[in-house]
Parts: sequence; C-alpha cells; structure tokens
Amino acid sequence: MKIYIDESGDLGWKLDRPNRYGGSSKFITITGFIISKDEEKYISRFISDIYKKYNLTPNVEKKGANFIPDHSSFITSQLTNKIINKSSSFKIISITVNKSKVFDSLKKDKNIFYNYVLGLLLKPEIIKFESAEIILDKRTIKVSHGESFPDYIKTEIWGNGFDMTISCNFLESANNKMIWFADWYANFIWRHHEDKESSSYNQIINLPKERFSEKRLFF
Repeated sequence: MKIYIDESGDLGWKLDRPNRYGGSSKFITITGFIISKDEEKYISRFISDIYKKYNLTPNVEKKGANFIPDHSSFITSQLTNKIINKSSSFKIISITVNKSKVFDSLKKDKNIFYNYVLGLLLKPEIIKFESAEIILDKRTIKVSHGESFPDYIKTEIWGNGFDMTISCNFLESANNKMIWFADWYANFIWRHHEDKESSSYNQIINLPKERFSEKRLFF
C-alpha cells in the first residue's frame, strides 16, 4: 500500500506573535492518504477534473492554501462520487498538534518533534498491511537530517514485532500529483484549526470512519 504525506502549518515556536505577522502557526497538521498503486488513477482523474473546472494551468502545482473556501468545499463534495465509490483502498489520515501545549522537551529538536508526530499518525495505519511505501514531499522535512524518518519508523514498527516491509521516498511535489492531493487536504484540515475556516473540514468529518481518521495531539 502507498501512503502520501504532506503538512500545513510550520515547525516554529514563536507563539507570542500572530501567525503570518512575524509569528508561527498555532497548529501544525500532517495529513496523508492511503491508496493502492492500481487505484492512484482515481486521484489523478479527480485532480484533472478540478483543474478543468477552475481553468488551472495543467501540470503546475496548485497549493491547497490557494483555494478559496467555496473551491475547497466543492472539491471535498466530490470525494465520494469521484474517489470513494471507486476506490476500496482510499483513506485520508490526519493528525493536528496544538503547539502551545507541546512539552518543552519536544521543542528542543524540530526533527525529533516531526518524526514523533508523523510516527503517531502512521504506526496504527501501516501495521495493517504486509508492506507500505511512504512518500513525502522533499520540502515537508524543513529541518536538518530530515531523512532520519525512515530509520525512525522502521525502528518503531519492527521493534514492536511487526514483520512488514517499509520503504520511504522523498519526492519533489511539483512533479507528483499524489502529493498535491495530500497538500490540499493537509491545508483544508489545518485551516479549520488555525483559522476556523471549516468549509471543507465540516464535510470531511462526515466521511465514514474507514475513509477518514483524525488524531489530535496536546488539545
């Protein structure tokens, strides 16, 4: 099974100033989706349909942050008919952290913090499969030694006795539409927590539990 991951928000700790005005985001959301290789075509078709509807430039990445609420709402309204009803493997998974309540010890190293949160998201999901390929945007890990995550997740899974195949790949999002899709939903969920803009989120949370799983940390 393949799992595409991206995030919205930042890894900064300047919480005494407003986000976007010299401060850091209050929340960080890491979101991914699970899909089998032979069902990725449904994601690709979905993205193509959205690009045609909004007359977007083909093969140029449109970030989730750049969709206005009406557009993000429409995109999510199409999930069931365009993807869920066609793909048996598709599932959105997400974790959001309230950064103001994070332990001081976890703030010491951004890479350890990110690995810890991403591990909490992925561990209960990937152990359901015999093999998992985790694909992350190269820009997702914005700290030094970012590619320590493959060793971290393997240690966590294999160290608990789960004998499965795990691989991790870091790709350029500009060339991968699957990561575009992960970026959209990372932002749509994050903006609910950060900005109280819930046009998409209010629909996502009504998806069946086997199609959407959300965790919250330090709430």
